[in-house]
Amino acid sequence: MNINATLLAQAVVMIVFVAICWRYVYPPILSVMKEREKKISDGLEAAKKADDSLEEAKLAFEKELDLAKGEAAEILDKANTRASKIVSDASAKAEAEAEKILSSAATTIENETNKAKEELRQQMSEIIIDTTQKILSSEISEEKHEEILKKAAEEL
Repeated sequence: MNINATLLAQAVVMIVFVAICWRYVYPPILSVMKEREKKISDGLEAAKKADDSLEEAKLAFEKELDLAKGEAAEILDKANTRASKIVSDASAKAEAEAEKILSSAATTIENETNKAKEELRQQMSEIIIDTTQKILSSEISEEKHEEILKKAAEEL
């Protein structure tokens, strides 16, 4: 193998080239690569934090949703209880009103019955008096009339 000047010159140029690259080209490339690596690691860390925060948000959302469901169930229970109370109050009020109406109707019927009986007694007394007057052909005095009415009332 012959070592000649061309080979030596190429070796020297290669060494100078590597030295220049090592001194001026590689540092900016390495700094850019380190910066990029840092950005990527920061991005991954941010993504991990975002995932963690998303999980926390999901847990908080589920907790709030459970609380809201609990409150809704409580409100529904209160509404159902209130509706039941209103219905029972209305039912009791309606029963009391019906009882009042029945009592009033019974009193009215009793009063009407008594009134009808009294009218019948009055009419009967008049018929008896008219008949008696016709039979006796004489008029009865007021005192006798009252006495006859009392006797007729006692007989009924």
